[in-house]
Amino acid sequence: MKDFDALKDIWHGQATLSKVNSDDILKRIRNTRQTFANKLLLQAAAALIAVALLTITLFISNFRLGTTYLALMIFIVCCLFFVFIQVRHYRNLNNSETLLHTPAQYITWLKNYRQKRYMLNTRTYRLYLLFISIGLALYLIEIFFYVSILQTVLAIVFTVAWFILCYYVFMRRYIRKEETRLNTMITNLERLQGQFNENED
Repeated sequence: MKDFDALKDIWHGQATLSKVNSDDILKRIRNTRQTFANKLLLQAAAALIAVALLTITLFISNFRLGTTYLALMIFIVCCLFFVFIQVRHYRNLNNSETLLHTPAQYITWLKNYRQKRYMLNTRTYRLYLLFISIGLALYLIEIFFYVSILQTVLAIVFTVAWFILCYYVFMRRYIRKEETRLNTMITNLERLQGQFNENED
């Protein structure tokens, strides 16, 4: 009997959820979208700074081996690819403003966008990590000539540990935060759409 009463209370609680203010929801969604877009732009700007520094290093340094120049070029291409992707997603988010007037369309767009971001943060990130690893391996060939074997091994162990940390800790946390942000937007819009549907009935 207690379980039935508890279930009844939950049901009544759900049934009497207060109506949401559409202006507040839309303002919250716009703020979340803008925060997300700014983060993408900031990441792209940081990658551009890295491209500039790597390009300067490429032209002012005298490396012994061609593999080091190849490694730097791989790093530059990876960073430029990252900039391209982030700017494209930033523009997509900004261009999605017009869809806010139709919650159903915007929900569909956000779900597709969430799926694209997930693919980017998993499959594409693995490919990106592979190329960065190749670049580092090529760079370590040059380093091997200047430092001891022990230092080279330590550098390799540190690099592998860093990649593992990035992939299994930082990237998963990043994906989780991004998913939460997008899911919150979708949930708010679905709630708003549900309210509109109730009013039409």
